[in-house]
Amino acid sequence: MSLQFIFGNSGSGKSHCLYQSVIEQSIRHPEKNYLVLVPEQFTMQTQKDLCLMHPRGGIMNIDVLSFGRLAHRVFEEVGQDNRTVLDDEGKNLILRKIAGNYEDELTVLKGNLKKQGYISEVKSVISEFTQYGVDFERLDEFMDSISPDSYLYYKLKDIRKVYEGFEDYLSEKYITKEEMLDVLSDAVPRSNILKGSVVAMDGFTGFTPVQDRLLGELLKVCDKVMITVEMDEREDPFIYRHPYQLFALSKQMVTSLMKIARDIKTEVEDPVYLYQKPPKRFENNAEMAFLESELFRYSGNQYHRENEPGDIKSGYTEAVSIHEARNPRAEAQYVAESIRCLVREKGYRYRDIAVITADMNVYADALEKACDLFDIPVFMDHKKSILLNAFVEYLRSLLAMAEENFTYDSVFRFLRTGLCGFTDEEVDRMENYCLALGIKGYKKWQQAWVRQTAGTGEKELQELNHLRVRFVEKIQGLVFVLKQRRKTVRDVTLAVYEFISEERMQERLSEMEQTFQERGELARAKEYAQIYRIVLGLFDKFVELLGDERISLKEYCELLDAGLEEAKVGVIPPSLDQVVIGDVERTRIRNIRALFFVGANDTLLPGNTGAGGLLSERDREQFLKGDIALSPGPKEEAYIQKFYLYMNLTKPSEYLYLSWSKVSGDGKSLRPAYLIADVRRIFPALTVVDEEKRRMPEHEITEKTGLIKVAEGIRDRQLGISDEWKELYTWFRRERRSGKEVKQILDAGFLTRKYPELEPEQAKKLYPDPERISVTRMEQFASCAYAHFLSYGLRLSDREEYEFEAMDLGNIAHQSLERFSRKADREKMRWEELPEELRDELIDESVEESVLDYGNTVLFSSARNEYMISRIKRLIRRSVWALTKQLEKSDFIPGGYELKFGSGKIDRIDICEDKEENCVYVKVTDYKTGMKSFDITALYHGLQMQLPVYLNAALDVEQRRFPDKKIVPAGIFYYRIQDPVVDRKDSDEDVEKSILKELRLDGLVNGDEQVVSHLERGLTGNSLLIPVGRNKDGSLSKNSRALPGEAFRTVLKYAKQKEQDIRDKIRGGKAEAAPYEMGGASGCDYCPYKDICGFDIRIDGCSYRRLEKYSMEEAVAKMTIDTGGEADR
Repeated sequence: MSLQFIFGNSGSGKSHCLYQSVIEQSIRHPEKNYLVLVPEQFTMQTQKDLCLMHPRGGIMNIDVLSFGRLAHRVFEEVGQDNRTVLDDEGKNLILRKIAGNYEDELTVLKGNLKKQGYISEVKSVISEFTQYGVDFERLDEFMDSISPDSYLYYKLKDIRKVYEGFEDYLSEKYITKEEMLDVLSDAVPRSNILKGSVVAMDGFTGFTPVQDRLLGELLKVCDKVMITVEMDEREDPFIYRHPYQLFALSKQMVTSLMKIARDIKTEVEDPVYLYQKPPKRFENNAEMAFLESELFRYSGNQYHRENEPGDIKSGYTEAVSIHEARNPRAEAQYVAESIRCLVREKGYRYRDIAVITADMNVYADALEKACDLFDIPVFMDHKKSILLNAFVEYLRSLLAMAEENFTYDSVFRFLRTGLCGFTDEEVDRMENYCLALGIKGYKKWQQAWVRQTAGTGEKELQELNHLRVRFVEKIQGLVFVLKQRRKTVRDVTLAVYEFISEERMQERLSEMEQTFQERGELARAKEYAQIYRIVLGLFDKFVELLGDERISLKEYCELLDAGLEEAKVGVIPPSLDQVVIGDVERTRIRNIRALFFVGANDTLLPGNTGAGGLLSERDREQFLKGDIALSPGPKEEAYIQKFYLYMNLTKPSEYLYLSWSKVSGDGKSLRPAYLIADVRRIFPALTVVDEEKRRMPEHEITEKTGLIKVAEGIRDRQLGISDEWKELYTWFRRERRSGKEVKQILDAGFLTRKYPELEPEQAKKLYPDPERISVTRMEQFASCAYAHFLSYGLRLSDREEYEFEAMDLGNIAHQSLERFSRKADREKMRWEELPEELRDELIDESVEESVLDYGNTVLFSSARNEYMISRIKRLIRRSVWALTKQLEKSDFIPGGYELKFGSGKIDRIDICEDKEENCVYVKVTDYKTGMKSFDITALYHGLQMQLPVYLNAALDVEQRRFPDKKIVPAGIFYYRIQDPVVDRKDSDEDVEKSILKELRLDGLVNGDEQVVSHLERGLTGNSLLIPVGRNKDGSLSKNSRALPGEAFRTVLKYAKQKEQDIRDKIRGGKAEAAPYEMGGASGCDYCPYKDICGFDIRIDGCSYRRLEKYSMEEAVAKMTIDTGGEADR
């Protein structure tokens, strides 16, 4: 019964020495059992190493085991424990279940236990207590020693309650992985396998108290226990003072084992010291040997080449290099290029190379893609979450759909998983129909669909109903169970299992696995090979652990998420010759020649060690004071990370590449980590290679990456083309295999967009009635002829959606005002004469009728939308009040509402008869719910023609009504339908003025004196009603939006001319994509077609029409020239 340590630096050959010793002894004593204990990830590699080292090529009396497998082997022999071993998923399920029972009794954890991820934190603390031997007795003693008013006390009280409930639930039935070692310790004395055996332990950096107890038992029954320990010659392994040193883990391990050996009076043999210089791994690599001896030692020693004393290159090393890249993607690209170079030029195998990253979450994707680009086989050493797997999403969305009662989002989340048996086109058609009619809720899916939308005829509706029936028949059995009030976990699980069995999901997943195999996506294939088994295993746990528990569907969904969150797909290396990619702490690598360490940034090293879970750093210090050891806190973690860094960075025998990014993936500036400064201190002449500055010949180029560089050169050709690029391009032109790809690149690089005009015959078919062209159409044509063609020629439109939009609000407000106007006329009273009560009554009637007539039932579909009706009433009340105030001070009276002409509709025409002058003044008002304001430059360019076109039409209408009178244009106005919020004033009169100012008409006024005096009687100062003001001398102020009568008529004449010009162009078939650009705005800003039209200013043939902005005087002058300098009225 003895204990022996094998001490040595990294690379000193400790594992080799241990294995050699075990092999030699096993040959001499074939009757003895030799057990080699290694961490779980090492078992396969260790077996392989032992077989290769063994002179007979096989190991008969040597077993390679992990702690878990050792327990399994011993229990099998002594029949100690038949309780089921509970894994992390099972723990999560039980904790989630008992959390609900204790919810009301908890203080700190109350309300948090149902949150995703929180249960895992509680589970971690309970696992830690079990691993470190903190039972209820010790926990109670500790709680008695701290203040009962402290936050930690309340936290531990909650954790203890959950811990106790957890242990009660487990008793007699289950055992956790942590407890299994305790049970194994009790079984060791009765095991014949262990009696008199030799146990060799390799690859461990430390043990938990529970593992220490097990080692104590092994020392009692085994002939010998040998352990390899990472240690430096300058350190005393038998003295452990504090955890804040590089070899703290190793020293803690040695001192705790020495204490156990003393307690049980076991002999400690003389250690084996492997401190040769240089270490065995670096016999032919002085630079790496120096790095191993000085990294994180801070001795001040620097590396200088002995054969180059005083040379300026002194200290330069080829074995160690430092690189900076722009971002993680560029860093991954450099790594892939360098790997390819090592394989191609130095004859490396892929398995001779490893990549270690500070954070797999940041680098995993980038490295996988970069290696794929260079055809490098990789093994990603991290367990992959299954939440994004198609089958898992199928299950989660299936239950969420029933739980959310078939909302639009939940139904189509399920149907879009691709596993439901519907084609994409069928799902699209159902989705369009449901969107247009707001179909949600299971009842709506059960009922026949009878309403038609703009895009569905009778035949289409019939087909949609057929799809609906297929969908409902598929899920109705499951929904029946899920909708039951009194259901258990067993009921739901069984119903879901029967559903996926009927859907033949296992066969589908097998087909998907086959597809991935054929595509060469082996990791994905392995994932799909395991996923069905993982999910069924989870279902088995549900039934076994929680079978008869009553549960709501919402709780079941949370339960499923909790289980799936813990479940991970372990991906076994699909082939032997691969580059291993892993992280600092999890990944164990051996026998490599080159190592790339990526992500050496200060944000990742030391990283977020402050995130200590439920127990903070201070909490852990309290435990330490109470003589209770727990897993390391954040401060200790930083030193442990250094130890793991030391172990990893000294793994390669030939080359070490360190790199960092200047900018993170989301664009934040980054700095290199402390590690870079430490390495540069050891190698002072080491220069940083900036990967961004490397020229093309220095890059590793494959056919794939070469084509990318050809494309980049053509794209950036205006910046100049290098000779290297020309050479690369010439090579690809000569290479027949790449001819097709190069042609595609050239076609794309020299693409010229052409938008030919439509033939007159085509234009005639697309636009059969060019005279009935609305003002909106003309304005869209002036904005972009191609957008007009897509909208009115091809009649493309956004899909119909069942919601209340700004346009609906505008339409109902328009209709309500028109109805009110007609009702007021029927009362034979002017607006200003209506009593307030009657006015409000008419407004309410008008709004309610407009809403009912509008036909969009969405306003009654939710309380929020119903509130919109009261908001519309408020808007109309405010508008009627403001318009009445405007009429009170004006000589104009309403002459017509919603007056149709040609293809347009004028909201309101007001007229004023002047019998003395024998003329009729006419103004038009258009109601707007948006913030549109009149812009004469936009009118000049045809972008805002509505008001002048309406006034021209109104003048024609009034001329027919008053054939003997002169018709005079008075003004064009927008009235904004809104209920403005104004500052509190001293008097009601001031408040009224503020509101009227906000609601003032916007537009253009005929500035002739008679017109202005009729628009507002007795106007002085700035008007609150129209956009004009008077100076003290009675003239119009310079801020007035008014033109002299002649100029005003010119504007109207220009509008008529522009209208005809646009009609002619539409008839002529003009349809080019040349959107306008003016003053920072463009025709593309709110265009619904910008994602499909292909307009891109970087492509030849695509450019904006740049329009100039003019003052009112400049615009009118240009209109005068364009109309021949005369006004016709």
